[in-house]
Amino acid sequence: MNTQNPAIQNMGAKRYLSIACSNGGSGVYGSSVGSSQLRFDIANVGKLQTQELRLQGTFRIRNVSGGAVGGVANNALNTDIANEVNVNAYLGTQSFIDSVEIGSRINSQKSIEKINNYGQLVSSLHSALHSKGGYDHTLMHEQGGMGFGFSSHVGNDTTPQLLEFTQAGQLNNNRKPFLGANGLQFDMRLMTGMFMGQPEIDLETLGGMTITINCADNNQVLYGVQAGSFQYEIVNPRIVVPIMDKTPQEQMASMQSPVTQLNFLTYTSLYNTLSSTDQQVVSRVNLQAVVSCINHYIPVSHVNNSTRDGYAQYNPGIRQLTYLKDGKRTPLEYQVSVDRDPDATLTTATQPSTTPELLVNYLDAFRNFRDVKKSCINPIVSGFVNQTAEAGCWGTGVSYDDVGHNGINASASTLGMEIQSDLDDPLARTATTPFAVYTFYLTRASVQVSTNGQLNVQM
Repeated sequence: MNTQNPAIQNMGAKRYLSIACSNGGSGVYGSSVGSSQLRFDIANVGKLQTQELRLQGTFRIRNVSGGAVGGVANNALNTDIANEVNVNAYLGTQSFIDSVEIGSRINSQKSIEKINNYGQLVSSLHSALHSKGGYDHTLMHEQGGMGFGFSSHVGNDTTPQLLEFTQAGQLNNNRKPFLGANGLQFDMRLMTGMFMGQPEIDLETLGGMTITINCADNNQVLYGVQAGSFQYEIVNPRIVVPIMDKTPQEQMASMQSPVTQLNFLTYTSLYNTLSSTDQQVVSRVNLQAVVSCINHYIPVSHVNNSTRDGYAQYNPGIRQLTYLKDGKRTPLEYQVSVDRDPDATLTTATQPSTTPELLVNYLDAFRNFRDVKKSCINPIVSGFVNQTAEAGCWGTGVSYDDVGHNGINASASTLGMEIQSDLDDPLARTATTPFAVYTFYLTRASVQVSTNGQLNVQM
């Protein structure tokens, strides 16, 4: 008599595969050491459990100046906290990823999702959806990101801890995880639309999967007074892939009625420059089901600059913001206005910078803002003072379909926004500077599988 639970009988076995880079090399990767590309191939067997997939390895920072720097010998790993070599506090080791591309292993020329400027996206994602406490107990362990701000009132008003929570103290705290004699081991999720929105992917239908990661430049990843003398290295990277085997019943069903379509979410990335205080940023996106968009702003002079944090989040001094589709206001039927002192009796740094209407719509671009229970976005961390210290958390965004979350059709349309801003230079208030705008559209997409196994990606 078989007394086993029928639910257990109908479940396939779960396996965890550790997959090394398929493009070889010495085991050390980076923009200026070894290969600058990481490629992982996953076989076309079983069902991938996307939200458990992890990227693992060791991140370390090495002196390559040719001489000693702050007590650290040439070719030695940095273990001195006095050396100002920083990594973005909201990203941690995610900062080494410049782009991620997901494709079919069998149909190697078919890209399913590609995210350029990946660090700008994840800096916004993590800081908007995690509180400082979330960084302290989760993201710091996963990837060395410690965020900014206070976990509780104790850090703000207890004298023995007070120095740790100054800007200088928090920068020191952000360095500490990376100062180990062997670097920092990381174990982190890849924040792509496909892995965030689809819990399970049939690898057999997809023809296996290839994940390609391109490394960012040293000047983008590391910043600080001594950063130009150091390089980062990724050692023995691998992905841990959870695979659920198909049951005999599922295998039989696949043979009798093959899956012909896979649905998933994907991010599309665009880059623009704000050079005028009144400017439209418009793109013909050719996307069919646009769910939301988010915008990440940073002065152009800070990008790929070792003296500045290339992933920091800034407010260019926005005064009015209007979202547009084909030149009409969509999805908001009004302009978002920021209350600023018209007589200039207040300095820019003391003017309001966290207008609720602007940031509520920004949170809504990640998920329904009523469901966002923890976030680094608040009037203090998001203010101008923290942005000047490269510790701010800020952005704009909007949901195009707050009700059904199915998205809007923009396959033959233009999407964008009109921005009136001060182009406020965070290092010289009242001066202006051009800003880079990284825009990420979250879209519902699908892969159509033909009878001969060829893929057709529809976005």
